[in-house]
Amino acid sequence: MYKLIVFFFCLIYNTAVIEAHPGVGIVMDSKGNVFYTDLDHVWKISTSGEQSIVVRNVHTHELYIDEEDNLYGEHQWYEGEATDKWGNYVWCLGNDGIFEKTVQDIEGFLDNNTLVRDPESSTYWAEKSGDHEMLKKQTLSGQSYFVTEHYFDDIRWMYFSKYDNNLYVVDHLKIKKVTPKGDVTVIADNLKDSKISFDGVADRHYIFGMWSDEKKDLYVAIYGAGKVIKINTTGEMTTIFESKPFWSPTGGLNAPDGSQWIMEFSKRNKTRVRKISVDGKHTLYAN
Repeated sequence: MYKLIVFFFCLIYNTAVIEAHPGVGIVMDSKGNVFYTDLDHVWKISTSGEQSIVVRNVHTHELYIDEEDNLYGEHQWYEGEATDKWGNYVWCLGNDGIFEKTVQDIEGFLDNNTLVRDPESSTYWAEKSGDHEMLKKQTLSGQSYFVTEHYFDDIRWMYFSKYDNNLYVVDHLKIKKVTPKGDVTVIADNLKDSKISFDGVADRHYIFGMWSDEKKDLYVAIYGAGKVIKINTTGEMTTIFESKPFWSPTGGLNAPDGSQWIMEFSKRNKTRVRKISVDGKHTLYAN
């Protein structure tokens, strides 16, 4: 059964302001249906290419799908300046079509109930430690512990690859690999282009979603540069896709049939998904 875990993490905020940013959530179920977020709804692209909304009115940046094709997301909202409060809940759209909240409404932001999950349903999140951040994990039984003693600078997104059982972290402008033993390696650095960033995006929002394939190659959406790069197992980096003007990639996946699916956001915060078939044919799905 095919499963893609898009385990991108970070509610991007500081003590003064929450910064808006695109979503990275795009996943495929075992039947080949694709699900993605446009920050207003969650959409489905069927195997026949038909588009439909499967979860309405949810502001989720990430998605997760398990081995039974249960789809998970969150809903994040802001009550306004009067209270200056944020809220969240986690939802699940079961493979039977039933929608339910798996984590009820909470005030603030989620930490240990993130959508960054491994095949054992453990979740991962960043925890502040002085001027740095540390990586934590919670198992399905509720046990929590630090994954590594490594200090991170600014964790933006995370992805767990089922193909090599490693966690990949966007740490500011670096990509780091974290092994199950807690060893941390920088596999990509200096990822910022010399040209002006897409839509003037800041460095901390320069790199977005990650995904991998059966060859254990890692793909990274460089939002600030408008391109997707591939990092092979030897560390060699190549650009495999560049968005057209006014658009930039934020996430993607590689399907079992060899096709690539890339989600793009525009400067006007519109969303579209591009399928690139093995023969090089491009098919666009726009809301």
